[in-house]
Amino acid sequence: MSTEEVIEKYIQLIETECFSKYEKDFAHKMQMGLYEGYQRGAYEPEMVSDVEAIINNVNGLSVSDNRFRISTNGIFIHGNKSQIEFEYYDSKTQRELGDLIFITSVIYNNRKYFEKLTITQFKRSTKRPKWYFNKKDKNGKYPDKEQLYLLARFPTFKGAKGSIIPMREYNLSNYSNCLGSYGLLYKPGDFAFASAKIVEVFLGNSKNISIEHILPSTDFYEPLMFCPHPPFHFRDAEELWYKLCRHYFRKPFFPYPIFQNNFLPVIGNSSRSCNVHEFTEKYLRALIGELTFAYEFSYNQLAFQFLQDLMMAIRKKAQRERNDKIQNFVNSFYQNVYGEGQGGKGFGEFDYEGGGIGIIHTVINLGEGE
Repeated sequence: MSTEEVIEKYIQLIETECFSKYEKDFAHKMQMGLYEGYQRGAYEPEMVSDVEAIINNVNGLSVSDNRFRISTNGIFIHGNKSQIEFEYYDSKTQRELGDLIFITSVIYNNRKYFEKLTITQFKRSTKRPKWYFNKKDKNGKYPDKEQLYLLARFPTFKGAKGSIIPMREYNLSNYSNCLGSYGLLYKPGDFAFASAKIVEVFLGNSKNISIEHILPSTDFYEPLMFCPHPPFHFRDAEELWYKLCRHYFRKPFFPYPIFQNNFLPVIGNSSRSCNVHEFTEKYLRALIGELTFAYEFSYNQLAFQFLQDLMMAIRKKAQRERNDKIQNFVNSFYQNVYGEGQGGKGFGEFDYEGGGIGIIHTVINLGEGE
């Protein structure tokens, strides 16, 4: 089946009540994990418990009918943080890669046609939706600013010793501007989502940023298309695909399709949301994150390679510790082969003695056909 037809089936799924119900359940479970965290009075040093609560709540969530199936699985790998090393201006620094990786895979006929991911760092507000980046460590550095620099710019990095991140050099492109992102938590149990690039631009030299600055900021992107009402159906997208996918997307100068829109799945791209429900809608439509695999046209192969290395590092760690839960998670991730028959091999040598990071993986299975 062509990618155009897969997109058409995805749109058909989005228009079902089954899909809408899954969105609501997913958002509610995430929200309850955050709400319980705030009720405990937890602050940023206890952020790991919030991330684990989110993962535990959505893990194993699934729904299906006679045509489609949607399922979400999550793990948290305990141990040291997901530390990486990179150059920050005139010095080398070591920071976390992020708190949570969100992955969306689109499956048809037991093959992956699309995959997206975003690496998300969480920050917590207290009284009102405002987040501070001015906390110093014992060396007089600003770790939050360095973390933001990493997720907004992705300089050359490698895993630190004892980290789950492979100890090899990575040079990741960020075509979508949303490979790195922030989940900005606020009371009573919610979060705003924003590309790290947006946070960096609007934070500037300030020490804090509020939700009012982040959310309107994405208006500087002029949409290449918008979603009219009634919803944008595939018959309206067919001509777009014919002209763009066939004529442009396979050209070497065009990395892959990116549109600022809130409806067309996968080829759409959204870099912000104001609450958990809006984030969930966009995440399940594969509008969030970097395209790390696409059958028949270009995608971010450097980010794809990083994901494969990470998964192999996680598998080795799980095998060494005889952790069946994590092994099953990785096996599930590779249950469906990539459309081109790649992935799951891993590259390079790395240290996987420690490591700690969360992963949420949602599979959009569009069924089988002729």
